[in-house]
Amino acid sequence: MSAGMTQGQRDLELVSRTLETLIERSGRQVVLLDRSAGVTRPVSAELASAPVGLLPVFLVAADTVWRDATGKGLGIRLARDPQALFGHRAVDAGGPFSLVMLSMMEAIEQVALPGEIPVEQLRQQWQATAERLEEAAASTPPPTPWGQGR
Repeated sequence: MSAGMTQGQRDLELVSRTLETLIERSGRQVVLLDRSAGVTRPVSAELASAPVGLLPVFLVAADTVWRDATGKGLGIRLARDPQALFGHRAVDAGGPFSLVMLSMMEAIEQVALPGEIPVEQLRQQWQATAERLEEAAASTPPPTPWGQGR
């Protein structure tokens, strides 16, 4: 990890690696709806946890869980990226690693089926939240890392 990275960026790398391991060890496949064929297709744990893959969807789901519980967001930041799977990449994990991961695990459990994690269920939250997070990231400076200045 680079010394010039914010805590949120370092946590993003850790969240990505942890999500990948969590998926691999869960015994569940991440599945994504192939709209053109009308069937679900498995997604690798690597793509599911990538900042330009499905990680933004999982982060938005985690943010939604935390916001529902506390009335506050985690502070995650996304940026438009036409090369990313859903047009956004994860830039910053926001809140503390433990809060992000616990919220993400809860979001996964809320939609999980036996043997699979259907991303389509998480995408419903994604569509409602991604634009708001992108606008917030563009209009505000990066958040103060948790535990500093508080």
